[in-house]
Amino acid sequence: MTSSSGKVLARRLGDEVSFIAVGRVCASLCPALRQYAEDALSCGATAIEIDLADCTHCDSTFLGTLLALRQALHVHGPSALRLVHPSQPVRHIFSQMGADRLFQIVDHSPASLGDMTWEQLRDDSARAQSLRFKQTVVDAHQALASAGGELTERFAPLAEAMREELAAQQTPRP
Repeated sequence: MTSSSGKVLARRLGDEVSFIAVGRVCASLCPALRQYAEDALSCGATAIEIDLADCTHCDSTFLGTLLALRQALHVHGPSALRLVHPSQPVRHIFSQMGADRLFQIVDHSPASLGDMTWEQLRDDSARAQSLRFKQTVVDAHQALASAGGELTERFAPLAEAMREELAAQQTPRP
């Protein structure tokens, strides 16, 4: 697996977490994105926004990670996860995958790069064989498979195969 050519910036202000995805965001960025979001949610955050205006590509693991975050936020209402101004390439990917109906999309955000310090999240491409990375990929594809419609048709067999493969790797061998 090669390193993505993208990056994800993160910040938390009060009960809201914001991310900015830039360039090609792929599986290697998802463990850090998920961990940052889950840590913030466990400390009282109730909303997440993800700015996709400068995102030129996202893979299925990134999309599935967004769906998993949406599921984690469901108790805070349908607007707890917002995607901000997805670029045309990202809108096209969402449409092709049948995911364009699954998110609240807004055209602008009150957050901006200049209003505070942003943290660049770590790219985990060097640890692609780690259990954490593999579990993030499996969880993302299970979220896609549970989304219904075309996403279920497309990702359910893959998600199950990935889950079985990960379980087999975790089972002690005699």
